[in-house]
Amino acid sequence: STCALVLPPPHKAALTPLKMGSCCSSGDDEKDRKFTSDGGESDISKGPVQNRGCTDVLCIPILILAQIVFIVVTVAGMADGNPEKLYRPRDYRGSYCGVEKNWNGGANTLKSPTLSYTMNVTSTVDQLMKQMVCSTAAKKALVDGQSSPSIAPLLATQDLRDTYMCDCCLSPCAKCEGSLDKGDDILSAAGADIMTSKMKDLTDLSAGSSLFSPTGANGDTFSATSFWKEATKYFNQVC
Repeated sequence: STCALVLPPPHKAALTPLKMGSCCSSGDDEKDRKFTSDGGESDISKGPVQNRGCTDVLCIPILILAQIVFIVVTVAGMADGNPEKLYRPRDYRGSYCGVEKNWNGGANTLKSPTLSYTMNVTSTVDQLMKQMVCSTAAKKALVDGQSSPSIAPLLATQDLRDTYMCDCCLSPCAKCEGSLDKGDDILSAAGADIMTSKMKDLTDLSAGSSLFSPTGANGDTFSATSFWKEATKYFNQVC
């Protein structure tokens, strides 16, 4: 046996009124929104109704006005601005690369159109400086002095010694929330050799392999497992 699905003719199908809103029109009467299939002006059985028209006439001038304003703003921007700044790279100061005049009075970068990365010396040697200046050996020379043989501290006044102790967070101070992260303490003057090794890795081009080695002099800071997690801290974007 077979089954057949019988559908009613299109002109006898139930017709649902199409309700549309508009941004400016006040709406038609309920009677005008009822579509029929009797062959009249509201018959949609064979396509769109014949009796139709634009209901959003008041929105047309608003749309035209918006387009005019858009064109005026675009022309003004092209005349007074530099469209290249929409896609030019920017350095760490916000200056655009490859632009003669920068918004912040920055340098002329017209001949430097590409963005590159250079080492941020301040961030790179910051921990090394703190490790040396705020070490036990440095504190002994600057603050404590030596009794035998008698050597006076290099910081002659108590105010200078208090400032040093505060800057290194070696004593309770309002600017410190805890001890500084300065790596291993340097206990004696022999620590100069440690600092020499650390700075050599940073300044000697042939020592690049040891700079990022966990066993190198800077292994606790610049190893592959820690340095690249803060790459933006140690490098500046420059044109």
